[in-house]
Amino acid sequence: MSWRIFATAAADPDFARLTDAERAAVNEDLFAWVEDGPPRQNKRTVLDVEVFEDVVPSGFRITYFVNEAEPYVAILRIRSV
Repeated sequence: MSWRIFATAAADPDFARLTDAERAAVNEDLFAWVEDGPPRQNKRTVLDVEVFEDVVPSGFRITYFVNEAEPYVAILRIRSV
């Protein structure tokens, strides 16, 4: 199964703040999710929606929503650890 991964409008400012090297590293981390899906290790609920917030190998904390039925990952936020 292949997962679709996309950034929401809420994550656009976070991507814009990254340097080219940081953006490339984050994109590489996210590309790794295409085959097996995201790690889904740190779950929390925000406004009755289940979201996940995991640290990826590049050292950034990614907040995202998962839709198992489609399957897709919607990136909500990217922050430095």
